Amino acid sequence: MWSQTCFFVLSAVLAYAGDDVLYKNCSLVELCNQNRELERQDRFKVNPEGAVFANGLASFRMQNVEETEDFFLNVTALEGNVFRLQVEERESVRYHIQHVLDGDPTPINFDDVQLSLQAADIIVGNNRVTVNYSPLSVEFYENEVLQFVVEGDRLTLENEDLRHPFTFGVTFPQASHLYGLHEHSDHLALRTTEPNGADPYRVRTIDYINYELYSTMAMYGAIPALYGHGSNSTSGLFLHNAAEIWVEITNEAVGGPGAYFMVDSGAFDLFVLLGPSITDVVRQYTSLTGVAHLPPIWSLGYHQCRWGYANQQDVQTVIAAMDINDFPIDVIWLDIQHTQDMKFFTWNTQNFSDPFAMLQNLSSTNRYLVVLSDCHFKMEEGYFVYDESLANDYFIKNLDGTVYVDEGWPGPSSWMDYLNPDARDYYSSLYLYENWNGTTPTLGGVWNDMNEASVFNNDTEKTFPYDLVHYGGVSNRDIHNMYNLLQVMATHKGLEDRDNGTRRPFILTRAHFAGTQRYAAFWTGDNKAEFGYIPISYSMCLNANLLGFVFCGADVGGFFGEPTEELLQRFVQSGAWLPFFREHSNIGSERREPYLFPEEVQNTLREAMKTRYAHLPVWYTLFYEHVRNGDPVIRPLFYHYPSDPDVFEIDDQLLLGSDILVKAVGEAGVESVQVYFPGGEELLWFSAQLDGTFYPGTGLTDVPVTIDRIPVFYRRGSIIVTKQTSRPSTTDMKDDYYTLFAFLKNDSTATGTVYLDDNLSFEYRDSMRYNYVSLVSYGNIIVYSSIDDSDSQGFDLKIEEVITVIPETSYDGSLTGRCLKTSYKYTADGIPLNQIKLKGKETASIKLY
Repeated sequence: MWSQTCFFVLSAVLAYAGDDVLYKNCSLVELCNQNRELERQDRFKVNPEGAVFANGLASFRMQNVEETEDFFLNVTALEGNVFRLQVEERESVRYHIQHVLDGDPTPINFDDVQLSLQAADIIVGNNRVTVNYSPLSVEFYENEVLQFVVEGDRLTLENEDLRHPFTFGVTFPQASHLYGLHEHSDHLALRTTEPNGADPYRVRTIDYINYELYSTMAMYGAIPALYGHGSNSTSGLFLHNAAEIWVEITNEAVGGPGAYFMVDSGAFDLFVLLGPSITDVVRQYTSLTGVAHLPPIWSLGYHQCRWGYANQQDVQTVIAAMDINDFPIDVIWLDIQHTQDMKFFTWNTQNFSDPFAMLQNLSSTNRYLVVLSDCHFKMEEGYFVYDESLANDYFIKNLDGTVYVDEGWPGPSSWMDYLNPDARDYYSSLYLYENWNGTTPTLGGVWNDMNEASVFNNDTEKTFPYDLVHYGGVSNRDIHNMYNLLQVMATHKGLEDRDNGTRRPFILTRAHFAGTQRYAAFWTGDNKAEFGYIPISYSMCLNANLLGFVFCGADVGGFFGEPTEELLQRFVQSGAWLPFFREHSNIGSERREPYLFPEEVQNTLREAMKTRYAHLPVWYTLFYEHVRNGDPVIRPLFYHYPSDPDVFEIDDQLLLGSDILVKAVGEAGVESVQVYFPGGEELLWFSAQLDGTFYPGTGLTDVPVTIDRIPVFYRRGSIIVTKQTSRPSTTDMKDDYYTLFAFLKNDSTATGTVYLDDNLSFEYRDSMRYNYVSLVSYGNIIVYSSIDDSDSQGFDLKIEEVITVIPETSYDGSLTGRCLKTSYKYTADGIPLNQIKLKGKETASIKLY
């Protein structure tokens, strides 16, 4: 925390991690193998005769070069520098996905259309889209600078009985690096893949057990969005398609970095994001797919989980031990063992015989419970979920119309068909208090795990076969990657309905697709207790944040294996600076609750956890600003320093908002690490945790580290809003006053924001019940005012102390921080009475832990 001074046995399937036979590489998948080295050639041309231009839509007739087939090519202009490009057969049977976009995009009219014998130019504001007839290509310009090209010589469209594959290529002429295609255990900047090198990036939701580092293999998430960033501009794309995709990346291509998409089925429905900045592109993407609502504040605290806590006495003991040993905690989790014979929406009658009592005990300590609910259901007559789903035809089918059955945790299982709206409604109803016996509001959230969907069948890569049939005759091939989205939509509705819309639901999902972020948080899955999984968690969560999925974390300590004491400390220290902060381990691991370790280790873990709690006002404000603007919560350095090419590949550091810089320590036994300080010589970064020194933004610098903390820095010119009183939980912190740290610029000013509401309800959204505050520091005086005309009654910003930090040159020539403290006193009604310089404490060292 910031001080008050200013200075059973695992299943055998686990053995298959990284197996190219189980998890197929490109050579073993027809889509990729047949198309990867497909010859570039002009297969299509545009016939401008009869083109239609109306209401922001340009529709062209397109033909194959033999002129034997008709297609259409549509370009639609949308609000906010976004275009939509659709290509399809005239007699199309392609499936168009639903539920992914957050509402229908708003088209806008063209300013002009200019036709020639070679091309059509569509003008919208500062943008121009050029459709070249033959050879076919579509070019997108922003302020007459070519930003994005869809290459006609890589376009193919095929129709088969059970699939409708297509391919296309794109280039980013102004970019130097490509980002996106979440989720992969790889660097943030996408690397070049070549036929003789790495496989293309595979975009498909699978249960990639024991996943390897720096791999292009598919994982739990599949978001087909891609950004091209350069020093002068950024553009991007989102492919509105939920089928399997392989993407070849070429960073050294003539004309700019390129990507070649090989898509298994579905519609060619491409959104082009013209930026021109990285901030613009992120906001354009989130305007299409949506943002999360504000999480309940308790979900931003520390979560304790393992597979799994044995009984309700175990739950009570863990919480009591955390309190006795002064470790803050908000949530404890239950894995599959809490159910009766692995039947979801039931309780194990032997080990969790009185869930009401367990929840009442947790409620008395201001803690919450989250329990697991997978998407497979045990085939057992008498199990109400199975019986009712079977009777109402709610399960996914085989091609022959029979219910699909395969192996899951309960043994033979069936999977609910969430594409069926009646099935979603039924599943939502299971969360109602009257239907899920033993539950109360203290069961604050649900863990939707295994929803890729995971299937214990090695012949199908441990997930659904391609040819399963969903509601309405839709092939799984067309919607595989969005199965998770449909499930969490139903879970979210169920949790909202059970509380009549009065509480914000919390859901954790493993699988995810574009749009899933509107309903759930996610974590990076079954990682290992190895140092390399610390920096990769930053890379993966930064990537997710750029693609709108901001509520991300990793299994602290590593899910598989036994962390050393040093590794555990580094995992906790780094995990405390990711949005979702949960310690989790598998059933075969030794217990690792923080109070079980030697005192010196406990001290380090406690400091890191309390630091997280001290910064909760920062986290909560950034989540609100994400809801408000679509901005990431954590950000790569290039997000705020987009013209500095030296930061484009840095992914073991993150920015929390714009003001806090964090470096992960991902190696054992180090005494120093290299930190990149951005912004130029005039921008200073203050290292309160390490040595009280200001570092200029001049690039890579060796920074000393010790085991008790990792490098964390605060930007000069910022105001960091904290709560300094150590409490057991976020609920206990609710009425605590704030301590502000103002890192003054040369003109003796600093700025910041802070957001306040009731922490739990939707009144901020539905009734504007909140207070969003602008802060300006003039020396040791803070001026603050509400930004919006909201109903802020009851959400006054009550400041306990302001600490202003001013750089001064020390005897060795370094810049250290000098502080002035100002204490705020209030009347009994909470009205500021005066402000007084604390005698004897006008200058001091500063420590922000």
